[in-house]
Amino acid sequence: MKRFPLPDLLKGFAVFLIVPVHVLEKFIDYPGRESTFGKILLILGGPIAVPVFMMVMGYFVACSRKSLLMNLTRGIFIFLVGIFLNIGLNFHLLLKIYDDNWNLDPLQAIFSVDIFLLAGLSIIVLSVLKVVKYGQLGVIVGLILFVSGTTFYFNEILMVTDRNYILPFIGGKYSWSYFPLFPWLTYPLIGFLIHKLEFDTREFIQRYKKISLVLLLVILTLVMVFSQFGLETTLNLPEYYHHGFSFVLWTLGVDILWMTALWYLILKFNDFFPIVFLRWLGQNITAIYVIQWLIIGNIATAIYQSQELTKFWYWSGSIFLLTLTITYLYQKAKVFFQHSNYKMIN
Repeated sequence: MKRFPLPDLLKGFAVFLIVPVHVLEKFIDYPGRESTFGKILLILGGPIAVPVFMMVMGYFVACSRKSLLMNLTRGIFIFLVGIFLNIGLNFHLLLKIYDDNWNLDPLQAIFSVDIFLLAGLSIIVLSVLKVVKYGQLGVIVGLILFVSGTTFYFNEILMVTDRNYILPFIGGKYSWSYFPLFPWLTYPLIGFLIHKLEFDTREFIQRYKKISLVLLLVILTLVMVFSQFGLETTLNLPEYYHHGFSFVLWTLGVDILWMTALWYLILKFNDFFPIVFLRWLGQNITAIYVIQWLIIGNIATAIYQSQELTKFWYWSGSIFLLTLTITYLYQKAKVFFQHSNYKMIN
């Protein structure tokens, strides 16, 4: 299968930040999380991690030539994988709840709205959007504005009960709803839109290079002017998970600059080892994400937010190395069995 270097690199940077951010949030104590280093990690993992990953996913859903049924099936499958991942990463916690009578709600752990669940639901929405034949571009733009513009409204009206496990997938500031559709569906929709405008955008850049440069400078200026708002929202995790239209605009500006920088980096240093390594991470982002969560989630039950910042490098380094090792062995095993099956068939 043909690989696209820029999306792989974008996903690679996103997953590279996953382990340290999760270690910080789950293992490190309050002073460590509130330290300058902790805040830098959260900022790096804010606008260029999950938003970029979801944009890339939306782009490739738009590229897909699969049927509506196949895309819907894929979305449902990924959603179910997300449920099982929640059970797996919280397995130690669930044991404590049932065996040691910990006074916690197990359903909040099982139905925690994480990235896989968002991805599955987003693919279902985008699959339906793909079959719209007339006015599709207008529908996409309208949905982007609707989802990002009404998130604060849905945050209020969906907070109807503390024991609801369906509404948190849509929106509302539930403590176990990290990536609900409002506002996070905005980013796969933007990725979908990027694919639709890709040809015209490339043509515009080639024909009007100076104007394109000026537009980038304008975006850079606006990102800097509103950087205090953007950074404060990123550091306030409840606000970050349930942000509104203004933060979407700021994040989009950051991501445009980020994608442009990585595009030029690929043009100049595509064979440079760190770039090759990050692209490999991006190619294996699903396996890496699942493995690191299974490790971090189960350890977190025993040491939740109790470690000093000095232990950060030990935990993040060892977990990252273990995750990469398991991912590498998994990929080798998959290739081996695929090759074996091919030889048996032929």
